[in-house]
Amino acid sequence: MLNVAIIGFGLSGRVFHAPLIQACPQLKLFAIASSQQASITERYPHVLCLDPQQVIDHPEVDIVVIASPNSVHAEQAEQAMLAGKHVIVEKPLALNSQQCLRLQQVAQQTGKYLSVFHNRRWDSDFLTIQGLIKQQRLGKLHSYSAHFHRYRPVVKTRWKELNPQGGGVLYDLGAHLIDQALCLFGPPQQLWAHLAMQRPGAKSVDSFDLHLIYPELKVQLSCNSLMLEPGPRFQLHGDRGSYAKWGMDPQAQQLTVGLSPKAQHFGKDSNRSEIHLANQATVHQSLSKGNYPAFYDNFAAAVLHGEPLAISAQQASDVIRVIELATLSHQQQQRCNFN
Repeated sequence: MLNVAIIGFGLSGRVFHAPLIQACPQLKLFAIASSQQASITERYPHVLCLDPQQVIDHPEVDIVVIASPNSVHAEQAEQAMLAGKHVIVEKPLALNSQQCLRLQQVAQQTGKYLSVFHNRRWDSDFLTIQGLIKQQRLGKLHSYSAHFHRYRPVVKTRWKELNPQGGGVLYDLGAHLIDQALCLFGPPQQLWAHLAMQRPGAKSVDSFDLHLIYPELKVQLSCNSLMLEPGPRFQLHGDRGSYAKWGMDPQAQQLTVGLSPKAQHFGKDSNRSEIHLANQATVHQSLSKGNYPAFYDNFAAAVLHGEPLAISAQQASDVIRVIELATLSHQQQQRCNFN
């Protein structure tokens, strides 16, 4: 049994990490560092309430989950590894490639596991898409698009929307879309991006259009904060057919309302999912069951048994490199080479 401590009890720590840790039989939620001590005690009466430094220094903590604001991810992750802890960082891993490289070096020096919670690799629709591509159901793929559109016309008073250093939808939602694309297709040759602050009072990017350029594949990733009817969330087109998926994977909402990850219907997605093959009628494409618990199952197996990490620090670093280049592309109004 591995003792896990969470630094931060905002949305990610409260809704995602704590329930998923409790659902993993190899892990014990041991401590949480947050100012919300009353809320923690009410929800988890047997969990220690500490401050971040106490979590990092505690001799009984095996794994530290960094669920604090993006601006302190790198600092806290490095401190935790140097203190002998394995580390999981809520995406994004860090703010820039230099910080990512330093964290990889520290992980290698200390021999500690370092991973990043890119949970949407286990979305129902993304797992379905992986299967379609592996089976070549659509033939040779030439177009892939994914979006994270939503309608939120009012800027909220929270660091994710007000802090330009690590805030904004490119780091928040874009990191998911980028990680999924890199997981499917690897690093692009070039990329191009347009970033914007759409809403009155916006202090950080709340809209982007990002194109990843491959030799024979077009990948478009986008987010818009003023989109009432966003259309299909995923669209894939190949020389044999097309696939489209509407709506969001349900796991985030299920966790928000308190559904246990162990519940039988956790991760089941009933949204519209259609495949159209040449000379055939459009039919419903069944969706794989989403599986966020797989992330923590994998991390526990890595620490206990030496299993390979599902999400490596290098993969998470590639996401940050794309975000950096997207920002540069927008500033220079030109394509940027990935390498």
